[in-house]
Amino acid sequence: MNVVDLSDWNDYINWSHMIDEGVEGVIVKISEGRTLSELHGKHIAGASARGLPWGVYCYTHAQTTERAEEEAAVVIDALETLGYGAPPLGIWIDVEAPETIGQDREDVTAICSAFISTCNAAGYSAGIYASLSTLTDYINVNDLADYVPYWCAQYAEKCDFMDYYPDNRLAGWQYTDSYIIDGNTYDMSVWY
Repeated sequence: MNVVDLSDWNDYINWSHMIDEGVEGVIVKISEGRTLSELHGKHIAGASARGLPWGVYCYTHAQTTERAEEEAAVVIDALETLGYGAPPLGIWIDVEAPETIGQDREDVTAICSAFISTCNAAGYSAGIYASLSTLTDYINVNDLADYVPYWCAQYAEKCDFMDYYPDNRLAGWQYTDSYIIDGNTYDMSVWY
């Protein structure tokens, strides 16, 4: 399944053209840190109206487990109070902010675990979005539960995640940040 991720940078979406270009699902930026994204509702509604499965991600700025739990709570609260329900493609913690990956590996791993555990405790599936280099250099993937799904960014001919972590679950591979639809550039992923 081809999946694009959408954020506040993607104000106008021609959904018919998206679908014609092979888009079969979307992951929507619902929040950055503890602040909801402005267009998340518009994007979720657009995907839902067209029968596209959707998920959400939080671009984390957490430097502590407590902050990661607060960020997860913002996502959960939005899903529940705004009536979105459980995202079919899950909740993702986007681990790339310099202040987050600038922590010790153990701390970054604990931040990811705290976010995921908070979502799981509320009944939601949650995983980690990160580049392959972040996963190998800044997170102790083998210290996390084997049920944790990963959405790996690696702009290459194939995704090498399973070469490093054969016992883990690769849910999606973001293979480009330059997919063009209607003259606009999107991040495109293959979803498994």
